[in-house]
Amino acid sequence: MKNALLALLWLATLPAFGQASEVRPVAFSSHKLSIGILGTYKAVGLQTDYRFIDRWGVKLAGARQFDYDRAKEYGWAGIGLVTYYLPTNSTVIEPLVGLGTVGSFYHWDLAGRSGTVRDWNVGGGFGTNFRFSERFKTGVNILLVNGFRSEYQYQVEDMVITGRRLVVFPTLTLDALL
Repeated sequence: MKNALLALLWLATLPAFGQASEVRPVAFSSHKLSIGILGTYKAVGLQTDYRFIDRWGVKLAGARQFDYDRAKEYGWAGIGLVTYYLPTNSTVIEPLVGLGTVGSFYHWDLAGRSGTVRDWNVGGGFGTNFRFSERFKTGVNILLVNGFRSEYQYQVEDMVITGRRLVVFPTLTLDALL
């Protein structure tokens, strides 16, 4: 798993170091704010990205998970990352890395009982955005979350967090630049 993550990080940052940036496409103007959508194999959501300095920014996202086993279960996640855009000579390719926090909300429903589990933890990500016009970009990113495992505890008659695990979400994004 570790080697696969390192390979994905290398592939995501490769454009920043390659020779492909010698051919300069149309130069797009810089932007401070973008809003868009994101999707993974387990969730869909909305995101925004604000750059307070040329290479530094804040990425905020909210996502809804949809892969639960029971019909009345659902989950939400709020993600806040401080992002750094790696330097490159290309105006089309934007490699980035980020680190921040993830808030999770999991509503469970089991055998006539229900409740919610809330959790705050560390998250991060890396990837590459591709700017294909003056006002739009798309991205391929990997989001890493220190997620939780939960189980129903019959002694306390509630769902509790029983452990941690690394959760990897390959994410596709589409953003409008404002």
